[in-house]
Amino acid sequence: MNNSSHIELEKKFLIEYPDFTALAKYNPIKYEIEQIYLLSDIGSHRIRKRVHFGMPTYFETLKIRINESKCHEFEDVITAEEYEQLKTTADPKKQPIYKDRYVFAFGGKVLEIDVFPFWDDKAFLEIELDSETDEYSIPEEIKVIRDVSDDPKYKNNYLAKLLNTNNPETLN
Repeated sequence: MNNSSHIELEKKFLIEYPDFTALAKYNPIKYEIEQIYLLSDIGSHRIRKRVHFGMPTYFETLKIRINESKCHEFEDVITAEEYEQLKTTADPKKQPIYKDRYVFAFGGKVLEIDVFPFWDDKAFLEIELDSETDEYSIPEEIKVIRDVSDDPKYKNNYLAKLLNTNNPETLN
């Protein structure tokens, strides 16, 4: 990694499965994502393949937590070959995560909705913030179940462990 770092601060919500017809007015961009967690002693190390209109882009990311909603994030674009090589260091205790991500602008922020194939009643909404006092809003079409920003059980890293037990439905 070339150490392109920034502090990531985000709010994360468990939401009811979204009505994409109602959200169409925000022109969401859809990405298909494969996310694989790697063995790591220093943080959450992952690789991601993000596909948009059949065109893949590959990323390597290291997140070192400051607290549950804030972390140092180091992210680089990598080649398909590097992605395949890094897959060989996947954490055997975690399954790959497959999800569709819908990204759109609302209220001056970028919102991301993650939909997983194992849930048909809920999803995640993430909003990246500039500061801890940054204000944001959520479209009325999105029904929030609860704020899970500070709950480690709702991190994708934890979800990858649950998938290994074939039991992600346990998260409510």
